[in-house]
Amino acid sequence: MGRKRGSFRVGRVQAYLRGRIWYLCYQENSKRHRPRFGPDREVARQVAAQTNAQLEVGAPARLSFEPISIPELRDRWLRHHEQVLRSSVATINRYRTASDHLLNFLRDVRPVWHASQFLAHHAEEFVRHLRSIRVAPNGHPNARKRPLLDKGIKYILESRHVTPCSAMR
Repeated sequence: MGRKRGSFRVGRVQAYLRGRIWYLCYQENSKRHRPRFGPDREVARQVAAQTNAQLEVGAPARLSFEPISIPELRDRWLRHHEQVLRSSVATINRYRTASDHLLNFLRDVRPVWHASQFLAHHAEEFVRHLRSIRVAPNGHPNARKRPLLDKGIKYILESRHVTPCSAMR
């Protein structure tokens, strides 16, 4: 088969040149991906080989990353607890309340919407925020509010997947 100057194939990954930019094209989970790569042919060949290797072993391809919003990640996690792990209603409600603190922080204090953008310094800022808020101990809107206790802060932070950083483990 003749080799064209503007394209090449490495296994299941095709690379083609459009203008001065290389694009990779491959199928993953019955979905076509066409990430824009860059101007260097050799680097495009290396990434095509890496992507092909990832596809062959069934690992998610590096270039297939799709950002997910933190509220969507939280909803998926709660559904997973409810439908797959079959956690109790009370446990799911506790996790929902704990994760509400994170969503309120993201809405009011630090607008970070994608889990991939949530960094360590955001987590530190979230802890400072938790130490500054006042909540009703029984959750009733008319109850006298007090600062969160250390035990409550620890529970919020230790709840699996409440923060986006822990959700990527």
